[in-house]
Parts: sequence; structure tokens; C-alpha cells
Amino acid sequence: MDFTTAQIRAALAAAISNGVAGAWQVSAYMLALPQPPAIDLRPSGIRFDASMDRGNDDLSYTIRAFTAYNSDQGAQIKLDTLLDRNPSSTTGLKAILETDKTLGGVVADLRIMTASDYKPLTIEGQPPLLAVEFAVLVYP
Repeated sequence: MDFTTAQIRAALAAAISNGVAGAWQVSAYMLALPQPPAIDLRPSGIRFDASMDRGNDDLSYTIRAFTAYNSDQGAQIKLDTLLDRNPSSTTGLKAILETDKTLGGVVADLRIMTASDYKPLTIEGQPPLLAVEFAVLVYP
């Protein structure tokens, strides 16, 4: 499989958009003027030559989910749904993306590796935001 970064981003965003419940704005690219709650993503590194002689590269992506942080609990509760780690979850991002680990044949496999702690996020012109980031390893 030899798909471009743009195609992988689009496949990740489509899988997220089709899986998350509620009115999340989902973008394959980082959002400059998001309308929270929102999810965006970006490439976060490539490990070249994971096997010998240009055998394959491991691609890392960061998926960032954020909500308006205008109440103590509301933002956290919204993000909590994405952290559900039950394999049969209908809201957890891990279960959503790992339902079809090939993203419709765009990649060979993927794994959600980690989720960060909640952290404040500042985007100019936006009210305070609360975010969590997911690290995804993609095997092309």
C-alpha cells in the first residue's frame, strides 16, 4: 500500500467522523478557527526503514480533541466519552478507529498508542478550551 499523507489523514478523519456521537467538528487538518467540540489531526513523526532495505515506515499521527472549557465538569464529561477503553464502546476513540484497522484499505494496520491527560488549550480568538491528545501509530 502506498497512500499519501493526505489520503491517510482523510481516512482517519472519515473514520472518526463516522464513529463519534454528537456534533463534533472533525478535520483531517489542524483547525485555526475551530467550533468546539472539535477533533483535528496532524502527522507527528515518521520512523523510516522500520524493516531492512526500505521495508516499511511507521507513521505517527496526533489526534486532538477539544471542547469549550466554560464549566468545571461539562468539558471533562464530553472528553471522557472519547476515553472509553472498552473494546465494544460506541464512543471511545480507540474502539472507533480500531473497528477497521485498515481504514478501508488505506493502511495495513493502526494502533491507538496513548491518550494524554487533559490540558488547557489556547487558540487566539477562542474562549478557553480543554484538550486531550491521542497518539496513533499507522503501518502503511
